[in-house]
Amino acid sequence: MSNPFERHDIGHLSASSLNLWAAEPALWIMERLLGRRSPSGIPAARGKAVEAGVNIGLHDPALPVEACIAEAESAFDRETALNPDPRRDDERKKLPGYVRGALAELRQYGLPDADGYQGKVEIRLDDIAVPVIGFVDWRFSGHGLIVDLKTTERLPSVIGASHGRQGAVYATAHGNFGMRFAYAKPAPAKGDGRQVQVLEMSGDDVRAHLAALRLIALSLGRFLALSHDARELAGLIVPDFDSFYWSDPSVRAAGRDVFGF
Repeated sequence: MSNPFERHDIGHLSASSLNLWAAEPALWIMERLLGRRSPSGIPAARGKAVEAGVNIGLHDPALPVEACIAEAESAFDRETALNPDPRRDDERKKLPGYVRGALAELRQYGLPDADGYQGKVEIRLDDIAVPVIGFVDWRFSGHGLIVDLKTTERLPSVIGASHGRQGAVYATAHGNFGMRFAYAKPAPAKGDGRQVQVLEMSGDDVRAHLAALRLIALSLGRFLALSHDARELAGLIVPDFDSFYWSDPSVRAAGRDVFGF
């Protein structure tokens, strides 16, 4: 079998998967090859919940913000029902601020495409045997834009590499559409009052991040080609348990079980 991804039952890649391989290969192996999946963390649950609340508010401009906040809180409660993370209550209190700020910014774009929310996209990278897929937040065809919402505690001045790779997939799948990230804080900044920072990728950004994704995928393919045995591959990598990727106690425990220390 010449396809190293196929031999490990990997039918597709994603920007998030390739970002994880680049940042913490041991966790990628534990999750993707050995099936020891990590529970969804509180920041991820917060992001999904805010998206859910903002989405219904974008598709129904007359819907009161309070109803959108209620949707976000309900989604957060479902996602974190069994999560013992002590940050849960504090993050839940911030949901109204995130939803209000994001809606105030994104409702200016008008109605997103009816089929755009979490719409699946797929691209191909040269010399990579499997496709790279992703799921966009919103597509505004009237403006030729893809918009992805990120919740954060601090507004960035540039789009980071991991988000840039994600955006490169979305932009490539949509031809000449622009790719924007809307970074939302739970409250306006004390200095300038900003609560949302919108950053757009240039064509050069897209090409550079797409090239990086291809190189990361090639690296992963070469690694997978070393062995058919996932356990043998795990034995070639050492985890960094000081990394935030291992901050969840259950994830750290699974890692120690897999890697032996």
